[in-house]
Amino acid sequence: MPFLETIEKGITKAKDLGELSRLSGEIAIREDHRKECFAVMGERYYHALKNGLTPDCSVLYQELEAMDEELEQLRKRVQKLKRVRICPGCGAKLSCSGAFCPVCGMELVKKNICPYCKAKLDEDARYCVNCGKQIPDTGSGGE
Repeated sequence: MPFLETIEKGITKAKDLGELSRLSGEIAIREDHRKECFAVMGERYYHALKNGLTPDCSVLYQELEAMDEELEQLRKRVQKLKRVRICPGCGAKLSCSGAFCPVCGMELVKKNICPYCKAKLDEDARYCVNCGKQIPDTGSGGE
């Protein structure tokens, strides 16, 4: 059995690496597009001001907002695959599963425990059924 478990772990790791590669490519594409949007926005702004007009970049702004949201979601998926947690206090990337951040000392949110009222949560809960507050996303969660 240990041999089969080793093979299964290897397959899972290979799939994770493939997904990480794919996500990295998606992030790079969106970051390039984001830079292009900023360049277009700057050029429009310059030409509008040069001609005494008020620049209208609302469409580009909305596109950038959507792109930023997509990038955030992609980065969260990468963090989850890499099993990296982000400290909600200082933003440090943590690869450990400790109860406290080694950088700032903040107590990390424990999985399945509401950080506000300490009530037990369902595994994928986004809100506490006891106090009603939204549960902060900490990457892969605590242990």
